[in-house]
Amino acid sequence: MIILDRDGVINRLVVDPEQGTVNSPLHPSQVQLVPGAGEAITILNQAGHRVSIATNQPAAAKGTTTMANLEAVHARVLELVRAQGGLVTSSHICFHKSEDGCSCRKPATGLLEQALGGVSDRERRESWMVGDGITDVEAGAKLGLNTVYIGPRRSDHLHMLQERELNPTQFFSSLMDFAKWISER
Repeated sequence: MIILDRDGVINRLVVDPEQGTVNSPLHPSQVQLVPGAGEAITILNQAGHRVSIATNQPAAAKGTTTMANLEAVHARVLELVRAQGGLVTSSHICFHKSEDGCSCRKPATGLLEQALGGVSDRERRESWMVGDGITDVEAGAKLGLNTVYIGPRRSDHLHMLQERELNPTQFFSSLMDFAKWISER
């Protein structure tokens, strides 16, 4: 089982020109896949891996978009992945804000536990949590999963990982790089 974070790993983040911030897409018209992401999921599938998504999506709870838009954004991501031949077995989404204190929002493990539901102990030991955030690595590490940090090895992120005593199993610059690596093992 390979569990993927969504925003920044599968789909591109969106820049808000007024705020100067980077965020998740808030409307399906904003969804664009990260180059190679759909193909990477296809490679993972062809190598025999089931792929699930675990993603935090608090925008509706924060009042910055509607739940309908968030659901449409996710449907669009899945549609674009399928158009490139990829199959996502299941999706697990936390719609809470961090201050809600839920058990599903990463770095809590609820989403990952949902994704892993029903897998054998052996498959669980061989499972991966792949993400571009420290919370992705932290959630995976809490469950004893192999973890992958996607993105540049920025010193601030490395420092935060070290402060939390997190050591990703692997670092890759993209989901495609990870997919090629793991499919050759």
